[in-house]
Amino acid sequence: MSNRKAPLLFCITATILLGGLSNGCYRYTPPSAVYDNNVFSEREKDERDELLKGIKVLNLDLAQEIAVKNNPNYISAYHAVNAARMRYYQALNAYLPEFTAKFGMNYNADEYYNRDPGSSVRESGFYTSTSLNASWLIFDGMVRTMNVMRNKHSWKAQNELEEDTRRLLMSAVAYAFNDILLARGRYKIAEADRDFQMKNLHQTQLKYDAGAVPLSDVLNFKIQVNTATGDQLSAEYAYNVAVYSLAVLMGYPEGKLPESIEFPPIKADTEEHVSTVEVYLDIALNNRPDLQYYREQVKMTEYSLYSAYGAYSPVIRANASVGIDTNATKATSNNGGSNITSRNYNNNPGFNAGLTAEWLLPLEWRRAARIQEAQADIAKARFDVANSWLNVVEEVRTAYDNYVQNVRLARLYETTLSLVTKQRDLVEEEYNAGNTELTRLNEAQLKYVQAENEMINSLVNVQKAIAQLRSVTHTSPIGARIEDISTQNSVR
Repeated sequence: MSNRKAPLLFCITATILLGGLSNGCYRYTPPSAVYDNNVFSEREKDERDELLKGIKVLNLDLAQEIAVKNNPNYISAYHAVNAARMRYYQALNAYLPEFTAKFGMNYNADEYYNRDPGSSVRESGFYTSTSLNASWLIFDGMVRTMNVMRNKHSWKAQNELEEDTRRLLMSAVAYAFNDILLARGRYKIAEADRDFQMKNLHQTQLKYDAGAVPLSDVLNFKIQVNTATGDQLSAEYAYNVAVYSLAVLMGYPEGKLPESIEFPPIKADTEEHVSTVEVYLDIALNNRPDLQYYREQVKMTEYSLYSAYGAYSPVIRANASVGIDTNATKATSNNGGSNITSRNYNNNPGFNAGLTAEWLLPLEWRRAARIQEAQADIAKARFDVANSWLNVVEEVRTAYDNYVQNVRLARLYETTLSLVTKQRDLVEEEYNAGNTELTRLNEAQLKYVQAENEMINSLVNVQKAIAQLRSVTHTSPIGARIEDISTQNSVR
């Protein structure tokens, strides 16, 4: 039997033996069996390898949607929420009475001799004890109530962690996606530069053959072709790395995207669409799940303190039991060669009920130390909130300035590219007419390529800044959560 099937079989058996649906198993879609394989080339493909089937153009929204459905780290956070919920339900169970059924049986046989010669007694007995016991905690200084509330806020805190994992996932996908667009754009720029240098190399070679230019001009363009080719290779590598990163974030087992996948063009968004930074600060301080997580931690530690106070209280329990004891005995005595046998059977039903109170006298220091420990935990949790609050403020201000700065740079580089393009075209005409030197053309082309790279880099940075601003304020347009996905099984 495989390791993956054994827990399921045990769970089904336990469900049958322990009470049906009330003790049902936790059902979920397990990770792909491929992750148990140590040899990549021998892995068996499954439905996750078909995630991108039929998709020709992959846009950012679709990439984020697929990531929410398949990213293992986010799915793990989802199951952590369910585990916290089950701990909360376990804590609620403390309010219910406990029932215990007991049954025991025993058999013994003894033989002993009297002082008189030839005299002995042999006894045997069979005993049973059957009982049903009930115990109900009536009062414990509100300790169980505080534990319930602590577990409730632990559940809420885990929910916030799941949401924060989703927030960071959306941001990571957006960055990887835009890195792909940037690498693809740089490749096209390098390709265009190479075509430009190849065109001039061909023309210069003809001039050299006619004796119109020196060999150094031909060599110059050959060098420029190689430089542009090197830029293409670098852009291709950056593209592949970004694709690998996006594929992993999307939970794609192949570790890379299909070659047939295409990407949309880079958005030329050079207009500011922002309010004042104070608006974004207010949104972030209300929305950020990591900040909410630390606030839930404060509530958890407060209930731990209340629980510690409850340890000074008496504990009152109600107890009741009903049962029956039976015994069947047989005694055989031998006295002077004659055997005398006697048999006896008894059953003793019984019932008892009562109330017990226990109070651990406050003569030791352990409970006092526990209270101070809980108070220290509260202090720590409150300062964690303060630290997280400051981090949110810093991230929002940084993201806001980053967006504004990159929009302004995009506008500036757009104007610069227009000017440099005109300059390069004029210098090329002058060089072809023999009115300027080769170094001037090299300089103009270099500035043109730099301006193109600065322009495309600024456009991608604007998109990254938008993703960053959405992330730090937690206003991502992708609203799907894993619990909204129909393919995920619920707890049953």
